Amino acid sequence: MNRKEVILNQFKACHNTDTWFVSLQTALKGLPAEQAYNYSAISVHSIFEIVNHLCFYNNLELNRFKGVQDNVQISDNETTFKPLTEKSWELLVEELFQTLERWQSAIEQSDEECIEKNAESLTYINLHNAYHIGQIVFIRKSLGTWNDSQGVHYNV
Repeated sequence: MNRKEVILNQFKACHNTDTWFVSLQTALKGLPAEQAYNYSAISVHSIFEIVNHLCFYNNLELNRFKGVQDNVQISDNETTFKPLTEKSWELLVEELFQTLERWQSAIEQSDEECIEKNAESLTYINLHNAYHIGQIVFIRKSLGTWNDSQGVHYNV
């Protein structure tokens, strides 16, 4: 398996393919808006805020990967958790999933040289996504909204 395939598989694992951890699609499955806005006693952010943060960074990094100029200056990472405009939970989730689909398409269309040049940042965006997927599952467990049957099961 070459580097491009590995990175593409990482994007798929974060988006919609359960592997060693559940994908974002599984982590958010069946989560209604009213629960997405809730805070647990052990979390700093709601799931809605985490999804907004993931949307922000995945869009930003995808545009940078594609060479789209931006004038984004992040003075405080905390602001990336708060939506700039009112969005419904359903639209926010849809936007994130569309961005992850665009990521996969961009990786598939890239040549090996581009992947090699950007390998470190591509790996880090996936690590970032996986970290926050874990937070989402942890928050759902702490709020009692996680269905254990959605977890990853190993055939031993």
